[in-house]
Amino acid sequence: MKEKRRMISEVARQLGLETYHLRTWEEEFSLTIPRNEKGYRCYGDKEIHTFEQIRDMRNAGLDSEEIKQKLSGNIIPFPEEKQMNTSDKMMQFQKVLVKIMGQAILEQKDHIADQISSKVSDRVVKEMDYQFRLREAEEEKRFQKLDEMIRNQQKAREEIAASREKRRFFRRKRKER
Repeated sequence: MKEKRRMISEVARQLGLETYHLRTWEEEFSLTIPRNEKGYRCYGDKEIHTFEQIRDMRNAGLDSEEIKQKLSGNIIPFPEEKQMNTSDKMMQFQKVLVKIMGQAILEQKDHIADQISSKVSDRVVKEMDYQFRLREAEEEKRFQKLDEMIRNQQKAREEIAASREKRRFFRRKRKER
């Protein structure tokens, strides 16, 4: 059964629009409208369905960019009436899956980014904590060595002072004798 094709005036009347809307939207949204042998636009169910979507989105207050995104994001295309072989069906199924996965990723990108950011932040914090502990341990060792050197020097000074005191003491005793 051949699909019924309609002229632009008939489709505009059916959608409750002016013909210039259809021409403008065709250009604005880069729609491919089939033409007959005389070059006139011929609209099938698929094209009418697309224009109905555009009209409804316009009426809902969406701007052109939002409509373009929604039109390009249509996951399940309007059904074709021609018979498809198995490989064509598989290709169409793969395209649908790719679109679904793409949309799912886009919808989850903020959540995924937050999770990645959180994990990276946790790892960075742990690594910084580890590095700070290493540095503190190195500084502690350095301060212990410095402390030991100061004590050794104090001890050496005390010994020198004690030996000087002994000398003075023995010198006095010799003088007294």
